[in-house]
Amino acid sequence: MLCAMISAAAFGQSSAKVVKVRPAEPLYKVKAGSSVDAAVVIDIDPGYHINSNRPAQSFLIATALKLEPLKGVTVARILYPKAKLQKFAFSEKPMSVFEGKALVKFNARTTPSLAAGNYALKGKLRVQACNDERCLFPQTIDVEIPIEVTK
Repeated sequence: MLCAMISAAAFGQSSAKVVKVRPAEPLYKVKAGSSVDAAVVIDIDPGYHINSNRPAQSFLIATALKLEPLKGVTVARILYPKAKLQKFAFSEKPMSVFEGKALVKFNARTTPSLAAGNYALKGKLRVQACNDERCLFPQTIDVEIPIEVTK
């Protein structure tokens, strides 16, 4: 598997070519001083998988969503979907992966003093996509979650 990872990196193929990330809703509306459940969707091309947020082996790159601080908005714990344990030809042990579509959820709470208006909660998703033969170069993919705050 190491040779496959090196060959993919040598060709400059990145995981962002087969993994797309977007907000689950086009706009999240929330009143100042309350919270909203939000999510991002990870779309993984057929034939590929990404490691879960808790990979089976410590050397594997975990999928991780990091949301940047936004004044007046607090993000509660990020919840990842249940991973699938799957055996691949290159691994002796089953791997903990996401395939197809994965929904990563979180709760955003606004302060009562946050001014009404449109905001963007920005984040970065770190992934490494693999197929049955090789892993692509790891990538950090930007995501923006639009939030409209009302009074």
